[in-house]
Amino acid sequence: MKRKVPRKNVSSDLADIQKNPGINDAYQKKRLFSDGNFNERVFPQFFGTEKAESKNGFSVPAPSRGKKKFIKKLVFISLGVFVIVALLWGAGVYAKWNNLIGYFNLASGDVGHLLLKTNGDNADSYLGDSRLSVLDLVKTKSLWENAGSIYSSFQNFSLAGMGLIRELEDFTENWPKLLLSGDGQELISKLENTKKYIELINESNNKLNSLDLGIDNFLSGGYGSPLSVQLNFRRMNDFLFALINFLSSEEDKHILVLFENSSEIRPSGGFIGSYADVIFSGGNVKSVEVHDINDPDKLLEENIIPPKPLQAIEKAWTIADSNWFFDAGLSMSKAIELMEKSKMYAGKVSFDGAIAISPKVLGDVLELTGPIKLENRDLIIDKNNFLKEIQKEVQNAQAGGTKSKKIIIELVPQFLSRLVSLQPKDSSAATEKFYEWIRNKDIVMYFKDPAFENFADFYGISGKVLDLPADFNGDYLAVVNANVGGGKSDFLMGQKVFFKTQLNSDGTAVNQLEVERRHNGGKNDPWWYRLTNETYSKIFVPGTTSLSSFGGGWDRKIVPKTDYSKNGYKSDPLVFEIESTSKKNFLYPGVDEFRESGKKVFGFWTKTDPGKTSRIILNYSVNLFSPAKSGQKYEFIFQKQSGSEGTYKLEIYAPVGFIWKENNSPVFEYETDNPEGTMTFGLTMEKI
Repeated sequence: MKRKVPRKNVSSDLADIQKNPGINDAYQKKRLFSDGNFNERVFPQFFGTEKAESKNGFSVPAPSRGKKKFIKKLVFISLGVFVIVALLWGAGVYAKWNNLIGYFNLASGDVGHLLLKTNGDNADSYLGDSRLSVLDLVKTKSLWENAGSIYSSFQNFSLAGMGLIRELEDFTENWPKLLLSGDGQELISKLENTKKYIELINESNNKLNSLDLGIDNFLSGGYGSPLSVQLNFRRMNDFLFALINFLSSEEDKHILVLFENSSEIRPSGGFIGSYADVIFSGGNVKSVEVHDINDPDKLLEENIIPPKPLQAIEKAWTIADSNWFFDAGLSMSKAIELMEKSKMYAGKVSFDGAIAISPKVLGDVLELTGPIKLENRDLIIDKNNFLKEIQKEVQNAQAGGTKSKKIIIELVPQFLSRLVSLQPKDSSAATEKFYEWIRNKDIVMYFKDPAFENFADFYGISGKVLDLPADFNGDYLAVVNANVGGGKSDFLMGQKVFFKTQLNSDGTAVNQLEVERRHNGGKNDPWWYRLTNETYSKIFVPGTTSLSSFGGGWDRKIVPKTDYSKNGYKSDPLVFEIESTSKKNFLYPGVDEFRESGKKVFGFWTKTDPGKTSRIILNYSVNLFSPAKSGQKYEFIFQKQSGSEGTYKLEIYAPVGFIWKENNSPVFEYETDNPEGTMTFGLTMEKI
């Protein structure tokens, strides 16, 4: 049975490594016999096998029979004592090394989890996987050959690893106070300590790798290869350096926080109805200024041609609709670009980055903080009603001609105050939720600083569309919707996605994608929820895809609301680049084909009335990189749209005459109603 390495009292346990546990002081002081004690003259005399001769030639009488027995007993007793002491000493050394390897293994697992974004459920290390055995010749040989050099490196790595984890655990319990209570210098100090621990771990890691130790034999399975670990140490170090500089600056630093409303879904999240300008200075959050998105949009004087589907409802492109791209980084950088062109900020404020959050984030935090009472409105906001109540207030305000997002401006200060007062266990729970939000793309981030953006890309925080390598042997799918003119009807929409693929022996795949959308709105729902849902969908697939057939959809005619060339509107470079690749499929005129973020995209319209269901079916083929053969790897990658919900079913059929090694079946099936942001399925063909 595996014994889990204890995480607490690490410092005292590591101090025990310095000792020789289980060995009596008297035994340690006792001088042990060595082969050198039994020289050629004494050895035969002790065992009585022959007469010993002196240097001058005189013979020495052989011991009597009784004396011989006594001497033999004495020798055997001495040898017995020697063996016992040796075993005790060896047991002490064994225990010392075994404890050290155990702590090293635990530290490597935790560090690997931090650096390599492994699944936290499997990241714990166990002594059962890392115990030293005299029969483990690989480990034992490595230790004996390098004992003098590696002990301190093992120890330094373990101490720094445990220190790093303790520092991070403390941060998870106290991050609201550190960020929001004016404890900026303490936050910076903790980040500097974290950076020092990482540098010490990296130094020990490099030394161990340089010893040709076969370090993989001692590491937790979640640690990663030496090269990947070195790269990730560098990435983490660069990030911390940039973060410390960012927080240490006495100049105001601005982060744009976008509140996306998934009741009106858009390609990289939801409609941007409001936002916050979060200002950092000296390690502290100096202020949080909440605004209606209309405030900067009204002062955006540059007239930009909107993406073609948005021309159905807009004359000019606005910040509210800037999240038109599936790649969240592209959308957020566009939001910053337009925000900085607005007279509200132009020449005065430069945003260093942006964070987009879905309604689920606010709901989860409200579950931790508890309900918030808005005194001026006699209204209690909680996890279950906040989205409906805020939307109702916004719609009523718009109908009355007043500021529509005032409720959010009132809510945010109380929301932040509740965060600061969280107990450590609730702060830790919020941190765990943060990892969940990242996995599910409920929170995505973009930064201008390459060190920040590189870090966000690697840890899946950037919402980037994955690049497929040139030798990629597999398939890719993303189903992306944009509500264009359907009010807030996505709040009541249900979506089912069914994907089926049959791989062929010649290296092609024949796919069928079915997307069913159900409008669950009824007469008792507010009017903004029961509007007809009008959606422009974008299906992202590999570049080698060819459309075979298309069924369903809505042939919507787009009539621009102005003559863009005559009235001096400007094209956006990125939108122009994407739309210049667009072409109509003459067999299926309701489908646009274009390229975006390195993928081929099929674009089409659907229209779903309340109480009704719409359905589209696409059949298409994909050229894989390699034909079928035993041992051939196949990957299917799915990326979810931020803020979207629905059920997803997947069926992957192996080529005829093959099965999938992973489940010993010709078909692999998967179904979920809560997919992660990016899911990768790796399968192996096996000929039958």
